[in-house]
Amino acid sequence: MNKYWNLLLCSFLLVFTAACSGNSDDEPEGETGELTLISSATYIENNGTDQAVFTVLKGKKDVTAEAKIYQKKGSSFELLPSASFSSKTQGDYSFFASYNNEKSPTVVVVVTSGMLDLPDDPQPSKFEGFKHRLLAVQGTSLGCTYCPLMIAGLTEYAKLEESKNTVLVAAHCIMEGDDMISAYSTAVARSMNFHTIGVPIVLFNMRSVSERVELKTGDTPSSVATRIQSTAQTLLKAEANTGISAAVSGTEASGSIKVTAAVKVGKTGKYRISAWVVEDDIYATGQLNSYPALEANYDFTHHSNVLRCISSSDPVTGVNLGGKTECKAGETLKYSYEFSLKDMTVANLAKARVVFIVTQNESGSRYTVDNAVSCGLNSQVKFEYK
Repeated sequence: MNKYWNLLLCSFLLVFTAACSGNSDDEPEGETGELTLISSATYIENNGTDQAVFTVLKGKKDVTAEAKIYQKKGSSFELLPSASFSSKTQGDYSFFASYNNEKSPTVVVVVTSGMLDLPDDPQPSKFEGFKHRLLAVQGTSLGCTYCPLMIAGLTEYAKLEESKNTVLVAAHCIMEGDDMISAYSTAVARSMNFHTIGVPIVLFNMRSVSERVELKTGDTPSSVATRIQSTAQTLLKAEANTGISAAVSGTEASGSIKVTAAVKVGKTGKYRISAWVVEDDIYATGQLNSYPALEANYDFTHHSNVLRCISSSDPVTGVNLGGKTECKAGETLKYSYEFSLKDMTVANLAKARVVFIVTQNESGSRYTVDNAVSCGLNSQVKFEYK
């Protein structure tokens, strides 16, 4: 009998020990993973009614009701009374969440005015000596096995001085299975004959496709960058005949991106203007790669300068500047356009920018890029001079 009693006692002690082996810091069942704070909007208008609504996730579980959300104020912080935020004061506001003694990374909500004005011109009487930037369009695709070498080459080019005067746009095209391909990127690629030549390819200033930069046998990222640099150096020797000032406004709640620009004309001629929406830091896997060794030094999962939308598809070179068939030297002409967010795919509005492109008639019906600038969302770009 004692033998059976001892066995029963040992079994009881094992069960009791197992039941008490945890501690109060263990995560509740099903709550694994990182604590994250998600905002419904990166930008809200300063009207007091436009809101950023917050969601707190523990892994994939919504714990908003149990979590606390704080607004950072200098070196201190303040508990929000609800899971939303609005303001009538422009500025950048930082927030984080707390749950079960864990703190989330900070998110930023930008409160902006409904429409930004163009910035003041530092030299209003000057119509020459404009800062010159090139437009470089990269034809690429996740399904292109040779594209990683061109991406690596462009990464190296970004380290060179000429890249500071280059506005790069990536037009994903041709290959299927790439969600970054759109009707807009396809229109740009077709207008530059990428579908005839194939990708990868880099073409400056909407010039003839015969002037393209493409890969050659034995290329390395450095050699690709050097050829891109050489092409840029040649084109930058020319003067820009126009200067561009721009402002971009947009919020998720408004459902649109509003752009406005002023263009100063330094030489009489026929000019067009267009605006392109691009997005940076898009996470997308599946890049086919004939150069696996490059993966040790280059990132092929985060994609930037991705073309999302264009203001003019036919022609891609834009609409007549100021609505005029010919623009006179000494004129300053305005341009405005409103993009609907419903017409494009944007993963993160905070990573969106607008590229303004002024083209000039070269001969016949052919227009090539005279100047270009990139302007961040809810930002301004003033006229720049050399």
